[in-house]
Formats: sequence, C-alpha cells, structure tokens
Amino acid sequence: MKNKIDEVVTASNLRSAAGSRSYSRGEDYFQNGAVRHLYCDGEQLTADVHGTKVYQARITNVGGLLDGECTCPVGRDGGFCKHLVALGMAYLDGQKDTPAEKNKSTFSWKTFLKKCNQDTLIRIILEMSPNNTRVVERYRMANLPPSDNAKLRELKSKVDELFSLAEVMEEYYNDYWDDYEEDDNLADFNEESGLLLKVLERLAAQEELELLWGITTYAIGKFLDSSNAEMDSVQDFVKGLSEHFLEAVHELSKPVDEVLDLFLGWEDKGQNFSYGAISDILKGLPAEIRDKWAAGALEKWSKYPRYQLGDRTYNDKRGYVERHLLAWAGEHKNDRLKLEIMEKKMRYASDVIELAKEYRRQGMQEKIIPLLKKAYKEFNRYTEITDLLTEELQKAGNDDQALKLAWEEFTKDPMRDTALNRLQAVSSKMKCWQEYYRKALDFLEEQDKKGSKRNSPSFYYHPNRVRERRVEVLFNHGDQQAAWELAQDSDLSEECWLKLADWRAKEAPREAAAVIKTLLGSALFPTGEDAYRHVIQLLQVYRKYLQMANREAEFSAYCANIRQGYKRRRLLIAQMDAAKL
Repeated sequence: MKNKIDEVVTASNLRSAAGSRSYSRGEDYFQNGAVRHLYCDGEQLTADVHGTKVYQARITNVGGLLDGECTCPVGRDGGFCKHLVALGMAYLDGQKDTPAEKNKSTFSWKTFLKKCNQDTLIRIILEMSPNNTRVVERYRMANLPPSDNAKLRELKSKVDELFSLAEVMEEYYNDYWDDYEEDDNLADFNEESGLLLKVLERLAAQEELELLWGITTYAIGKFLDSSNAEMDSVQDFVKGLSEHFLEAVHELSKPVDEVLDLFLGWEDKGQNFSYGAISDILKGLPAEIRDKWAAGALEKWSKYPRYQLGDRTYNDKRGYVERHLLAWAGEHKNDRLKLEIMEKKMRYASDVIELAKEYRRQGMQEKIIPLLKKAYKEFNRYTEITDLLTEELQKAGNDDQALKLAWEEFTKDPMRDTALNRLQAVSSKMKCWQEYYRKALDFLEEQDKKGSKRNSPSFYYHPNRVRERRVEVLFNHGDQQAAWELAQDSDLSEECWLKLADWRAKEAPREAAAVIKTLLGSALFPTGEDAYRHVIQLLQVYRKYLQMANREAEFSAYCANIRQGYKRRRLLIAQMDAAKL
C-alpha cells in the first residue's frame, strides 16, 4: 500500500520546492553519501545530512503537499534546502529495490531512552554533544557559575569565541560574498550572540550591574578592534551590547572621567564601524558626559580647515564629530556655534540647502541669496538649489530675476519635467504662465524642426524624443486633443501611446484600439516569458477597447490569427490559454 510519503516525494516535487540551484547541490550531497540514518515510518522521513556540519532533516506530507524542515540556516528560515533534497533522493533511491513495507524498523529512540539508566544516558549525551553544539551552548549560557568572577570569565570566554567566529565569517564573506547568507558560521554567530544578549538581559533584570558593565566594556572594546563591521550580524550584536552598556552607565555611579576615557578609547577605533556604533553610544551617554565630550571635540574641531564648495574629500572622523557637535549645539540652543559648524563644513549641495534654511530660521535672510547664487555656479545641475534660489528671489521681490533664471534653466534642459515645473511655478506667481507655456511649446517646436533637418541627429535632440516631449507637455497641461493630433505619424514610446490611447478610448475606442494593435505588432517580435507576458497585457487592453467599440468579433479573429501565425511559440499560446484570450 502506498504510504503518505510516497505521494509527495518525487524528483519533480523536490526540484519545484528547492529550485534548480539547491536541487543540483542536493543531488551532489546525495551522490557523495551525505545522508545517514535515514528513517521512514510512512508519515515522515528523517535523516542526518552531513555537510560542513551534521544537520537533521525531516520531510512530511502536509495536506498532500511536500513539506520539510532542516536545522541548517536555509531550513531555519523556512526554505526547502539542499539537505532536504538529498534526503528525498536517498529515499527515492532506496525505493527502487526495496518494497515500502519490507524490513520496516520498529526501533523507537524515545522508548529506548526511557529505559536507559543514568550512566548510559550520560554516555549517550557525551557521544552526541560534538554534533549538537548549539544545544550545549544553550545549557552553558543558562547555567553560569555562581561567583561574579567565574561568571565574568565564562562570559569573556564566550565573547572571545564569538570574535573568532566573526573573523572566520569575514574570510567567507570576502571569498564567497554571493553565498554569504548560506554560511553556516553566520547561523552559528546569530544564534550564539543571541544567547549572550539574553544573558545580558538577565543580568540587567537581576540588577547585576557591575557584571553587566564588565562584560559589555570587554565585548565592545574587543569587537571595535575587528574589521568585520560591514556584516549586519556583527553590527546588530554590537548595537545590542551598546544598549546594555548604556543601561549599566545610567544605573551605576561611575566617575564621569572614567566613562569618558573609556569612550574616547573606543572612539579612536570607531573607523572600523564607520563611527555608527560609536554614534549610538555617544547619543545615549548621560548629559554631563556628553558635555565634557563636546568641550574636547570643539577644541579638535577648531583646528579643522574650512571646506570649499564642491570638495570631494571626506573624513569619517570629522563627519562624525560635526554631526554630534551640531546636535549638541541644537540641544543647548547655541545658534552661533551651529552656524559656525555649518559654514565650515559646507561642501555639498545638501549642506548649502541646510545652511540656507538655518539662515532663514535665525532671521538672516540677507545671506541666503548670495549663498545660493554661489552654490548655483558650483552645482548648476542640482535641481533643489535652483528651485530654492528662484523661490528666494521671488520672496525678496526679484520676480524678473527669478523668471529669467527659470526660463534659462528650461532652455538648457527642456526635456525634464523639473525645469518646466519650475517655470510654471515662477510664472504662475507672476500671472504670466499661459504666455510662458506657449513660449515653451514654441521653443520645443523649434528644436523639433532643427532635429528633423539633421542628417545625423544628436542623442540629446533626437527628433522623436523632442516630438514626444511636445506631446507630453500638451497632454499633461490639458491640451489632450492637440497632443493626439501631433502624435499622429510620430514615432513615440509605448508608454506615451498607452497614455494617449487611454484618453482617446473615452470618445473613440476604435481609434484607441488601433493604437494598441500597432503596439502589438512590435511586441510580438521578441520571444521569452517576459515578452509574452507583455503581449498578454496589451491583448487585454486591446480587448477592452474593442468591447467598448462593440467589435468583440474583431478581437476573436485577431487572437485566432496570433494562434495560427505563432503556433510554434508554445509558451505564448499557453499564456493566452491561461488568460482566456
């Protein structure tokens, strides 16, 4: 009689569940004899699968569907892994020669263990421990020594183990970055660092604060020396350590200088974590410590040179110091210091915008326009600078300058919406948008004519692009009929034609359908699943417009012609069948 496992364990189901890559790897595992102690009771398959470690794999039939669990990283995330594939293949291989019910084992591990005496159980546990290190670690962290010194030594030993594991992870990451998530060491690190953080939670709850201080200061100092901070798991672990360190700092009455000296030592190592971990700690320190840090940081900062606009060099340490000094100045409402820092560190367009806003907040409007004009010369392609400059010019009553600037920017780059939108915003405030709208259309028409006369059009002013831009401007500003008329006999993008057809379908669905039919003619050239999916989408739009025009028979005939003309494209026909076209 066929058991439940036989219903779902097939080669095709294994491939479908795992995907081609994991299926191929699982096949290698099976052929290399990685599957050991395979057991089937008709309801489930279990086995040990030997890879870089020994994993416990289990396959079941859940409602007639193949399901599996594995202790590997992929399996713990719910994936159907290569180890499960190897288990399934080993079972199928065994079924070739052995009837399902023949020589079925009646051995029960649970029943056997219940009958064992204490010495036997201890021996069994010791034999199994090397292959079940996670279980051992759980019990180790849950049963620390009673004395504080012994407990601290045990926890420091755990930190050292995690550090070594992180170093191994870094080597794997550098060599096999594309398979990084499949690294067994990553799974071990995540689980074991999680165990340590739970111990720290327990120490905090039990108010063992000196011990919490001792282990967090040791662990943070240790990991700041590492070069593996680019790994998310290490960053998350250090963040957890930092939170517990800050708990200890706030609860213990440690001298300010002791905590600050410790922090400054860490700060010198902050580069390894791009100062992210250090920033988190600094933000959480008590106010009196941050005040003392700021006094020392200001002295160092005063020696930094002033940046020039457009300077591309970057100093991580300086950026970190300036961010926190700005935050400190904000907390203490020290506007003068805030401006000094912002003016000295200004080099990017974003710095200019922040400084302009700060000038406005502090009532220094007279400084804004000169700042923005200087930045405009350096960053003349930066939209936000130009937008802010035109806005400030109008606030200052310099409407003519703002309009002149907006028009110049449009003529430099008429193909972008941002330039036209800026022109509209400025001219609308001056109540002359319609004049400049027509002026913009005339400018585009002139460029269109110039482009059509070129023997070899430039990339920028390709005639079809300029024509499409004219159509877009007309359409987006309410002149849909003019856009439709201009579009006729033009080579426009599919996106543009679809937008026009959607509008035209409301009054003339047959004309809209003709547009889609033309697009379909081009869409049927390429092959492949994605190309056919696109054809189906266009066919559905085509059907909708023909139905609106009461010409369903025309659509049926068109689909029949596709089926006949492209009958060798079986994937296309299958997609049409699925879409009922």
